[in-house]
Amino acid sequence: MKTNYIKTLLFAVVILLFAGCKEDNWMDWKAQNEMWLAQNATQSGVQVSHTGLQYKVVAQGNPTDAKVGPTSTVLVDYTGQLINGKVFDSGENASFMVSQVVAGFAEGLKKMNVHGDYILYIPWELGYGEDGTEASETAQAFIPPYSTLIFTVHLSSAYSN
Repeated sequence: MKTNYIKTLLFAVVILLFAGCKEDNWMDWKAQNEMWLAQNATQSGVQVSHTGLQYKVVAQGNPTDAKVGPTSTVLVDYTGQLINGKVFDSGENASFMVSQVVAGFAEGLKKMNVHGDYILYIPWELGYGEDGTEASETAQAFIPPYSTLIFTVHLSSAYSN
């Protein structure tokens, strides 16, 4: 009876250790990303929204053109990278609905004017979160959990659906 109790206890401990592994493996990366964002927020020209999105206006674009809305379809050139410089995605003349992208990217697009150029610094909470992504047809590489996403974006056009 005592042997079964010990086996059950050891099994429970092993399960608990493995359950915490994913998060523990990424805690250093999470801390690096949070420190990077804190330092980036102090850089000249970087603005921080109420949600924590950081962005820098490189070129304002045409303020008389229609603004991007939540149901808009946009045409953009973009490059997405991590804080270590690794490019995970890029596109030229990419067309998609604003509602199809991560929250931070959508928020940044809504701030832009057509023909504007921005750099978006998206904290993990507004990006792919604590899970990250797998490489896919649309993304060129794995995005680790807790990753800050850095997008350089040129907005070519926007129209409401």
